[in-house]
Amino acid sequence: MVNQMSKSFCFFAILVLFVAVQLIQVEGECTKVVGDCGAANCASHCNSYARGARVLGSSCSFNNLCTCTFDRPPPGSEQPACDVGMGLCTRDCQDDCCNNKCVSRFTKTGHGSCVDAFNMILCLCSYNR
Repeated sequence: MVNQMSKSFCFFAILVLFVAVQLIQVEGECTKVVGDCGAANCASHCNSYARGARVLGSSCSFNNLCTCTFDRPPPGSEQPACDVGMGLCTRDCQDDCCNNKCVSRFTKTGHGSCVDAFNMILCLCSYNR
């Protein structure tokens, strides 16, 4: 009985450690919206934009915009903060609404605003990791 309990405790401890490591890795990621997916190959665009940061992934799922995920903010970029799209701004969701979405996700450093980019009005959330 004691041996089975220690095996269960060991399994639980390893599971908790695994989850903690995964959460730390997610916190360290930095995303940046870098361009229109129709204009260039998103993965290669992310690699050229990286400037020494490691590219963890690329996606065109946010309104067909190339969104890169880096291990840290790319050095020398115009905006040292990370950014992520939080949807489109609408008549019902302007700057205050956009900022609230951003702050709810990045409570300490997030700031959201509606920006006119790529022929859309985007809710763009900037944050420091």
